[in-house]
Amino acid sequence: MKLNHIGLNIQRKEDAVDFYQNILGFHFEHQFELKSSLSEKIFNVEKQTEVLFYKKENLQLELFVNSENTKQGFAHICIEIKEREKIAEKCENDGYPITRITRSDKPDLLFISDKSGNIFELKNESDV
Repeated sequence: MKLNHIGLNIQRKEDAVDFYQNILGFHFEHQFELKSSLSEKIFNVEKQTEVLFYKKENLQLELFVNSENTKQGFAHICIEIKEREKIAEKCENDGYPITRITRSDKPDLLFISDKSGNIFELKNESDV
Protein backbone atom coordinates (compact mmCIF):
# COMPACT_ATOMS: atom_id res chain seq x y z
CA MET A 1 0.00 0.00 0.00
CA LYS A 2 1.16 3.54 -0.66
CA LEU A 3 -0.27 6.97 -0.01
CA ASN A 4 -1.81 8.51 -3.13
CA HIS A 5 -2.72 12.02 -1.91
CA ILE A 6 -3.87 14.09 1.04
CA GLY A 7 -6.93 16.36 0.85
CA LEU A 8 -6.87 19.64 2.79
CA ASN A 9 -9.15 22.65 3.13
CA ILE A 10 -7.74 26.08 2.32
CA GLN A 11 -9.71 29.30 2.71
CA ARG A 12 -8.15 31.31 -0.11
CA LYS A 13 -6.86 30.21 -3.50
CA GLU A 14 -3.83 32.50 -3.03
CA ASP A 15 -2.69 30.30 -0.13
CA ALA A 16 -1.89 27.53 -2.60
CA VAL A 17 0.84 29.66 -4.17
CA ASP A 18 1.88 31.63 -1.07
CA PHE A 19 2.32 28.65 1.26
CA TYR A 20 2.29 25.36 -0.63
CA GLN A 21 4.32 26.54 -3.61
CA ASN A 22 6.55 29.32 -2.22
CA ILE A 23 7.14 27.94 1.30
CA LEU A 24 6.94 24.14 0.93
CA GLY A 25 8.07 23.93 -2.71
CA PHE A 26 5.09 22.05 -4.19
CA HIS A 27 4.27 22.63 -7.85
CA PHE A 28 0.85 23.01 -9.42
CA GLU A 29 -0.38 20.02 -11.41
CA HIS A 30 -4.03 20.76 -12.30
CA GLN A 31 -7.36 21.98 -10.96
CA PHE A 32 -11.00 20.96 -11.24
CA GLU A 33 -14.45 21.84 -9.92
CA LEU A 34 -16.05 19.42 -7.48
CA LYS A 35 -19.78 19.55 -8.26
CA SER A 36 -22.11 20.07 -5.31
CA SER A 37 -23.97 16.79 -5.97
CA LEU A 38 -20.75 14.79 -5.80
CA SER A 39 -19.47 16.80 -2.83
CA GLU A 40 -22.65 15.98 -0.93
CA LYS A 41 -22.33 12.25 -1.69
CA ILE A 42 -18.67 12.07 -0.64
CA PHE A 43 -18.29 14.70 2.12
CA ASN A 44 -21.88 15.46 3.10
CA VAL A 45 -21.26 19.10 2.08
CA GLU A 46 -23.66 20.41 -0.57
CA LYS A 47 -21.32 22.94 -2.14
CA GLN A 48 -19.48 23.26 -5.43
CA THR A 49 -15.83 23.99 -4.79
CA GLU A 50 -12.59 24.49 -6.67
CA VAL A 51 -9.91 21.86 -6.09
CA LEU A 52 -6.20 22.51 -6.74
CA PHE A 53 -3.81 19.60 -7.14
CA TYR A 54 -0.17 20.11 -6.10
CA LYS A 55 2.78 17.72 -6.04
CA LYS A 56 6.30 17.52 -4.64
CA GLU A 57 8.32 14.37 -5.19
CA ASN A 58 6.05 11.51 -4.03
CA LEU A 59 3.62 13.66 -2.03
CA GLN A 60 0.42 14.93 -3.66
CA LEU A 61 -2.10 17.36 -2.15
CA GLU A 62 -5.69 18.08 -3.12
CA LEU A 63 -6.46 21.56 -1.83
CA PHE A 64 -10.19 22.25 -1.50
CA VAL A 65 -10.86 26.00 -1.62
CA ASN A 66 -13.46 26.54 1.11
CA SER A 67 -13.88 30.00 2.66
CA GLU A 68 -15.58 28.54 5.74
CA ASN A 69 -13.43 27.97 8.82
CA THR A 70 -13.13 24.29 9.78
CA LYS A 71 -12.04 22.83 13.13
CA GLN A 72 -8.50 21.48 13.19
CA GLY A 73 -8.57 19.14 16.18
CA PHE A 74 -5.37 17.08 16.38
CA ALA A 75 -4.99 16.52 12.65
CA HIS A 76 -1.60 17.34 11.14
CA ILE A 77 0.77 16.15 8.45
CA CYS A 78 4.34 15.23 9.32
CA ILE A 79 6.90 15.60 6.54
CA GLU A 80 10.60 14.80 6.46
CA ILE A 81 12.59 17.47 4.64
CA LYS A 82 16.11 18.69 4.16
CA GLU A 83 17.00 21.98 5.83
CA ARG A 84 13.81 22.45 7.84
CA GLU A 85 15.25 25.62 9.39
CA LYS A 86 15.19 27.33 5.99
CA ILE A 87 11.47 26.49 5.70
CA ALA A 88 10.87 27.80 9.23
CA GLU A 89 12.69 31.03 8.34
CA LYS A 90 10.57 31.47 5.19
CA CYS A 91 7.42 30.97 7.28
CA GLU A 92 8.54 33.52 9.83
CA ASN A 93 9.42 36.06 7.13
CA ASP A 94 6.05 35.58 5.41
CA GLY A 95 3.93 35.68 8.59
CA TYR A 96 3.00 32.00 8.89
CA PRO A 97 2.62 30.61 12.44
CA ILE A 98 5.51 28.55 13.85
CA THR A 99 5.52 26.47 17.02
CA ARG A 100 8.83 25.15 18.32
CA ILE A 101 9.09 22.89 21.35
CA THR A 102 12.61 22.48 22.69
CA ARG A 103 13.48 19.07 24.10
CA SER A 104 16.70 18.26 25.93
CA ASP A 105 17.08 14.65 24.83
CA LYS A 106 15.72 14.82 21.26
CA PRO A 107 15.60 17.29 18.36
CA ASP A 108 13.18 20.21 18.75
CA LEU A 109 9.61 19.65 17.62
CA LEU A 110 8.79 22.11 14.83
CA PHE A 111 5.27 22.83 13.56
CA ILE A 112 4.20 25.34 10.91
CA SER A 113 0.69 26.29 9.79
CA ASP A 114 -0.84 27.70 6.66
CA LYS A 115 -3.31 30.57 7.01
CA SER A 116 -6.28 28.15 6.92
CA GLY A 117 -5.00 26.35 10.04
CA ASN A 118 -3.55 23.20 8.44
CA ILE A 119 -0.64 22.09 10.63
CA PHE A 120 2.60 20.52 9.38
CA GLU A 121 5.20 18.90 11.60
CA LEU A 122 8.65 19.27 10.04
CA LYS A 123 11.34 16.70 10.70
CA ASN A 124 14.87 16.81 9.34
CA GLU A 125 15.58 13.73 7.26
CA SER A 126 18.74 13.24 9.32
CA ASP A 127 16.76 13.17 12.62
CA VAL A 128 14.51 10.28 11.61
